Amino acid sequence: MQYASAFARLAEVTQVVSADKGYVFHNRLTHSLKVAQLARRLAEKLKAEQPNAVRKLGGLDPDVAEAAALAHDLGHPPFGHLAEEALDELCREHGLTDGFEGNAQSFRIVTKIAVGDAVDPKGVGLGGLNLTRATLNGILKYPWCRGENPAKLKKWGAYESERSIFEWVRAKQPFGANVKSREAELMDWADDITFSVHDLIDFFCAGQIPLDQLALDSDGLDERAAFFEEVFDRNEDLKDRRDDLEGAFNEIVAFFPLNRRYVGSRDQRCSLWQFTTILISRYVDAISLADSPTVGQSVVLIRPSALDEVRMLKELTWHYVILHNHLATDQRGHRRMVKTVFDELQSAAADRKHWKLFPPFFKDQIREAEGDARTATRVVSDYISSMTERELARLYHALSGHS
Repeated sequence: MQYASAFARLAEVTQVVSADKGYVFHNRLTHSLKVAQLARRLAEKLKAEQPNAVRKLGGLDPDVAEAAALAHDLGHPPFGHLAEEALDELCREHGLTDGFEGNAQSFRIVTKIAVGDAVDPKGVGLGGLNLTRATLNGILKYPWCRGENPAKLKKWGAYESERSIFEWVRAKQPFGANVKSREAELMDWADDITFSVHDLIDFFCAGQIPLDQLALDSDGLDERAAFFEEVFDRNEDLKDRRDDLEGAFNEIVAFFPLNRRYVGSRDQRCSLWQFTTILISRYVDAISLADSPTVGQSVVLIRPSALDEVRMLKELTWHYVILHNHLATDQRGHRRMVKTVFDELQSAAADRKHWKLFPPFFKDQIREAEGDARTATRVVSDYISSMTERELARLYHALSGHS
């Protein structure tokens, strides 16, 4: 997985905020590496603590959990979720009913687009990374195609173009069609932990999340009240559980070791490492395997209080960073970049005189798709989602005539 060019690209793809903002934030690559390490540790923990449950389930593979985590963000386009939304709208406008989704794109990359060393009996190179069925199943965080799970209409794990291999991967699932594999469950929880903990620390250190003001032993009662009000006004589904979620948040903040803004001293850095270790250990210890899982339910159990805490940690990033007007301003410009480049490439794909706008790898696919507008649109979205943010910005400036 680490040798794929799609993996190396993640070093220049934003996690939440670009590293050029003055602080070295996590990018998709460092995030993926941490998720992979944590997913492996979760699998190893369950194998050691519940060997009988693992045996009854047919096994649990730390290698699969780690590989799935390394692959889980491969399909995320430059500029993160806003580009994902923009590409989805643009693809559907051009006839692709299943649009664009980062998780489905990850599955497409590892099964069709990425280039490995696998060949067919005639020695012809095969598309994709030639991964095992278990690994492909572990990558499927949303194991259905668009519209097939009424409870999750905004998320899906595979496009119709990969339907046949998706069905092969998902054949004979013992706990139901829409239930993730056990390794996928571990990858998903590791992803949640990493996002909620490491991104939180990033934004505190960058001065964007005032954890010192939110701490229970500070004078930050007004700050904490304002945070709660915004979160529960924005999330109607959480209002009935407000007391529980506020209690979960207060439980976490009570561990926070600093009562002043971050200045980068040795003592502060050590305290933050300890805080991070406490939280991660807390959420690793929150999982177990069901002894008698039933159809339609996950085999991985997560303590409800841990789910509440992680949810509220995520809300800190939403409240103080994602919804901030500075990020919204950047995102408006990034969306314009995506649309401009998409429109120009879509036009070029329809006219062979302009195929030279595509690099050789994608030019070959455009040539194969000649006369098939929907397949050409998928290739255009493949190309855009394969770019780094610098590449997309450079192409936008070139195509729009800006120096």
